[in-house]
Amino acid sequence: MKAPINVYVGYDAREHDAYAVCRHTLMKYNNDDFSINVIPLKHQEMRYYGLFYRRWIIDEDGQYWDELDGKPFSTEFSHTRFGIQEYATKVHKQCGWTMFVDCDFLFRVPVEELFKLTDDKYAVMCVKFDWTPTNTVKMDNKIQTGYPRKLWSSMMLWNLDHPSNEKMGYFKLNEADGIELHTFSWLKDDEIGEIHPKWNYVPGVTQLEDEPAAVHFSEGGPWFEKYENVEYAEEWKSVYTRVATGALFADKFKKKLYADKLSN
Repeated sequence: MKAPINVYVGYDAREHDAYAVCRHTLMKYNNDDFSINVIPLKHQEMRYYGLFYRRWIIDEDGQYWDELDGKPFSTEFSHTRFGIQEYATKVHKQCGWTMFVDCDFLFRVPVEELFKLTDDKYAVMCVKFDWTPTNTVKMDNKIQTGYPRKLWSSMMLWNLDHPSNEKMGYFKLNEADGIELHTFSWLKDDEIGEIHPKWNYVPGVTQLEDEPAAVHFSEGGPWFEKYENVEYAEEWKSVYTRVATGALFADKFKKKLYADKLSN
């Protein structure tokens, strides 16, 4: 069996259920020829390793604010996603291609098909949205912000061996304004490859004739109030039920083993 490829999923404590479903749908297609290892991208761990020191505050409404540029953001991984060059190469000793994805994804086909699209001439590959939000809030009443290349960074194939990505290092991650990160300011336009929109289908945003390979609940997923019936919500709920049932069984099994050990 080939060594698995590390894939980094943005982790936010208030979206653990979303992360669990994303992880499950990424890994369920693992096989002897291609497999992935999902690593939650947590800002606490990156701070522990000294890779991330960016400060933010959370106001009385639960809104995140970046102290550096004074801008609002919506998840704990809004900035840390751009630290995978340092995190993957220095902490996990990884090279070649990797991937970052927001936790609010539901993968419907093997991600192996996505990795087959990689082209070494690119530093990053992503779905190139052309979209400006018209709503002012999303998810659990987080501020919705508009900027160039909105949503491009929500799912990225990332070439750890590309020399241009070495520019996205420790200093830029922690000192650049958020807009510089999300618009890929360290790269030339021809260093950003394009992926078919079916790999980042956002309900209510993406226009697609075919079935999506991955659904991205960017505006809000069925784990949030008011989004329980968003497109593909029932499919997400079905996967979540299986994941939650499996986790509950595993927890009960571990407790039984522990009880048996104590009794012997």
